[in-house]
Amino acid sequence: MRKGISPLVAAVILIAATMSIAGILSYWATSFVRTRLTSAENATGDTTCLAAQFRLYSGNYDNVTEELILILENQRSIDLELRELYLFYSGNDLRSKTITDNILLGNRLKSINITEVDDNFERGVVKTNCPDVSVEFTYDQVT
Repeated sequence: MRKGISPLVAAVILIAATMSIAGILSYWATSFVRTRLTSAENATGDTTCLAAQFRLYSGNYDNVTEELILILENQRSIDLELRELYLFYSGNDLRSKTITDNILLGNRLKSINITEVDDNFERGVVKTNCPDVSVEFTYDQVT
């Protein structure tokens, strides 16, 4: 008659193996998340930018006054600093406009007026203090 290991010993070995695997996975997951957060903080310099997001709510271009009016919506509670408006024209012509009165408060709409904008730009980009947070639009969206 052959004897195997007792059910109690088998259960203890199974629980010990499961706990060992769980410990190894939790150690790996903790170090993985810590490494990712550190690299994200180093990339942006500030973790507040990770949650920032805004969009073009509406826009209008007036051919007569050469004025571009953009209404921007901050979709998060983080305040953003609007830095530059870049306008792209045909023939690789890029023009930059500094945005004055440039704080876009969290969860709010803001209208910005840019004067002396030449007609027929192809697209525009509004840049913020967060390097990866910007909004792009085309001429057709604001006419």
